Amino acid sequence: MAYAIHLTGTAEEAVEYVTAGLHQARHFPPVSLQREGRAILYRSVTKAARQHQHYPPQRKGVGRLFAKRPPLITLGPSAAEATRINTAKRAMLATEFSRRSALLLRDLARLSYREIAVALECSPEAASRLVAAARREFGSIYRDISI
Repeated sequence: MAYAIHLTGTAEEAVEYVTAGLHQARHFPPVSLQREGRAILYRSVTKAARQHQHYPPQRKGVGRLFAKRPPLITLGPSAAEATRINTAKRAMLATEFSRRSALLLRDLARLSYREIAVALECSPEAASRLVAAARREFGSIYRDISI
């Protein structure tokens, strides 16, 4: 959940993307879930956030603009604290999505480069390059914001 909050910036969207990711992860074969379970769950949540997939699915047509959806769950005070924006989070949200997700997977979730490659659907070498580029981009944006 912390990964999704840092990836999207709001707790409400994070809940919807996590539930969409869990709904999507249930379609993976049990063998792959046992072998690479954590990485597949992060992959599903990342894919749901990248494609703006909500669960339950949003209504279609003009009626969706006027319909109020009840919240899926109520979030406690820890979620409010996690969504508080500071300079580092503002810089993180300003980085490009794939780089932001790679950096969060490496530093927040403590995944290996092989697991990041599974989660982002790339090679381990590309995952390491993505993390390095994300650190460079985050550093430059952070320096610009903090001045």
